[in-house]
Amino acid sequence: MVVGGGGPAVEWPQSDSDRSAAQNGVRELLAKELTPNTAVGIALMNSRSLRATFEELGISQADLVAAGRLHNPTLFASSRWPDRAPRGPDVEFSLTADLFDDLLIPLRRKVAGAQLDAAERRVAQAVLDLIARVKIAAYTLESRQQFRSRLQATVNANDLAADLAQRQYDAGNINKLDLAMRQVSAQEAHLELMRTDAQIQSDREALNRLLGLSGTETDWKMTGEMPYLPDAEPPLFNLEELAVSQRLDLAAAKTQVALAQSAFDLKRKTRLLPGTMNLGIDTERNPDGSRVTGPQLEIGLPIFDQGQAEMARLGAELRRAQDIYEALSAEIGSDVRTARDALLAARSAADYYDKTLLPQRELIVHQTLLNYNAMQKNTYELLLAKEQEQMAERGRIEAIRDYWIARVQLEKALGGGLAPAKSIRAGIPSMP
Repeated sequence: MVVGGGGPAVEWPQSDSDRSAAQNGVRELLAKELTPNTAVGIALMNSRSLRATFEELGISQADLVAAGRLHNPTLFASSRWPDRAPRGPDVEFSLTADLFDDLLIPLRRKVAGAQLDAAERRVAQAVLDLIARVKIAAYTLESRQQFRSRLQATVNANDLAADLAQRQYDAGNINKLDLAMRQVSAQEAHLELMRTDAQIQSDREALNRLLGLSGTETDWKMTGEMPYLPDAEPPLFNLEELAVSQRLDLAAAKTQVALAQSAFDLKRKTRLLPGTMNLGIDTERNPDGSRVTGPQLEIGLPIFDQGQAEMARLGAELRRAQDIYEALSAEIGSDVRTARDALLAARSAADYYDKTLLPQRELIVHQTLLNYNAMQKNTYELLLAKEQEQMAERGRIEAIRDYWIARVQLEKALGGGLAPAKSIRAGIPSMP
């Protein structure tokens, strides 16, 4: 079975051969460097939690089949012996079926079909949610790896400064305080590198969990750098209305409201009707050998229970379904606005780094180098200028990461993708 729902078509592996084919596909993707999109492909084929969610469809499909079937009839039999002549047994048989239950088959099928449709929407939304979580985890890991390479350059620069300070101290050119300050800067840089390495491992494990990987499958490699920002943003107006029309979980919640309303209305109209109506045939053989046969009717009279408790329960379920729908609708609107604002803010920050801060830092490094060559700046000042440039580059990486995460969150909030992004920088991979 294939489920779409605003995202990529996803195969539901129901047989051993399906699961074996999915595992082969996972191995093929793991043999290459992972990107956010290939990581999504692995998760969709290999996530056990997603497979468990898919089984909700199997349950709903079974309910739909059961809703169209006649319930089994009830067979009654008894045998009695009189205490005086004639001594023959009194034997009775009856076969009855619930007439009301049979009349409700079309309604049951309609309700079960609507529940299956709601289940399909919920499963499709779960697919989109998994895609978003995987992409966010992948972008987080990519940015951390990219930052680590910049941090390594800072560590190397601080090590050079510490070595130079040690030689100057040994020659008597600086005092012990200056030496300690240079050394502690190098030591702090090493500590930050260790923390970053530990966080990278934690990020890898978070992605492993989402991809459903274990053992030797976790020895994959991630691509080096994130893609840069696209040329321009897709239209970002009327996004809340778009989300309301696209979100599959909201559509499923709306279906639940309709089902709850139908159940409440039906019970209100039928609560004084007989609770059960069993119709069938009964035959009895008397001790004297004669037989009596005829129709049998059993009616459950609504005397003590006239549906008050059931009406109260159905009313509560209707109100709960309405509250869930309204709460989800408000939450979706907030999610869309939050992600849109984060997207624009991250883009502005990345543009500011590229157009203002980083060029200024590069100019400072260049001018400091010229002054160093003219013996007007010392080595520490040159290394400091380079370190500050690296810190600005770190901020740029974080802004780009925040942009892609906000874009993923916006797509998730909308229940569908935005326009394809094309990189504005040559040599930097664009989003597929």
